[in-house]
Amino acid sequence: MRDGDAVCWDAIVVGAGPAGCAAAYDLSIAGRSVLLLDKADFPRPKACAGGLTRKSLSALRYSVTPVVRERPSAITVEKNAAESAVIRSLMPICAMTVRDELDDFCLRQTVEAGVQFERIDPIETIDEMNREVHLRTRARYFRAQFLVGADGVHSQVRRLTGEARWFRRGFALEANVRTPDAASAAMVFDLGTVSGGYGWVFPKGDHLNIGLYTIDSSEKLNRERLATYIATRCGAVNTEQFVGQYLGFGAEQAETSSARIFLVGDAGGFADPLTGEGIYGAIMSGQAAAKAIEGDLRGKKAAASAFMQATARLRADLRLSSAGARWFYAHPDTGYRVLTAPMLRSLVLRAYASGSGVAALAQAVKNIVEILPL
Repeated sequence: MRDGDAVCWDAIVVGAGPAGCAAAYDLSIAGRSVLLLDKADFPRPKACAGGLTRKSLSALRYSVTPVVRERPSAITVEKNAAESAVIRSLMPICAMTVRDELDDFCLRQTVEAGVQFERIDPIETIDEMNREVHLRTRARYFRAQFLVGADGVHSQVRRLTGEARWFRRGFALEANVRTPDAASAAMVFDLGTVSGGYGWVFPKGDHLNIGLYTIDSSEKLNRERLATYIATRCGAVNTEQFVGQYLGFGAEQAETSSARIFLVGDAGGFADPLTGEGIYGAIMSGQAAAKAIEGDLRGKKAAASAFMQATARLRADLRLSSAGARWFYAHPDTGYRVLTAPMLRSLVLRAYASGSGVAALAQAVKNIVEILPL
């Protein structure tokens, strides 16, 4: 294709995960021409515990019921797989999905909304010129008025458009365990089992998803470490699909330096370091980018300032969560007693499930120590 023959799209979105699909879907239903690009074929394997909280389910534009495996209504909080307390809810806390199934389902909804999807080679150059963004791979050339980078922690869009010194990473390693007891297993968060993080057990109907998460860059997680953790919890079981995944943090410190290029989801550092949840931040930041771009295309507020305004509340929550996470994971024993204290259990559930108190929980966890007899 000659350069002059390239269609100029209203928006190109790089990355077809939750963030990219959220942005592309909203722009398409607003009547905009959208090209969604990804280097992978779908469904594709993706490391993720796959728990969609109520806040994430509410943020989505469509129901994901067809890919929901379980809807647990209780969380078991443990400390080193020894002490434990059950926190119960009158309604489901989250919807358990398998991430490759979820991403494939969301992509299909997005394509049905009118978005064009294409698989591409790695991006080589990105340039802003003449009120457009030009993107090149080894074999292709694309043009758009706006570009959304939703291509994950190792974002090529972020790398090619500037050095993001604000960007930080966490790490999670998971595996699936086949066991006859999977359908009746509890949803577990195990504090103190790793430095700067936790272990988890998420029931998925026919299997358990078990993993380790940390924000501590000095904590080295590997397959042997996770296998030992699984054996300690479950004994001799059939374990498969060991997968590691980085999480992107730092959105609370980021500034939008471009008028036409926006980073969302893990690419933009919108994962929550306190909970390790990335899907909610992905959806919300993707939708915020779409809203900002749509407003600019309609001649309203400039997209760059509109995007910062639309994500201001999310960034403020992440700022508190980041501070809370550093304290919380440095004091796992005290953190466990705080989270399992009767007067805080409702706040814990509200923070994790509905999103109305994640930042408040982060602050409360730090401040409440002076009040409780711990």
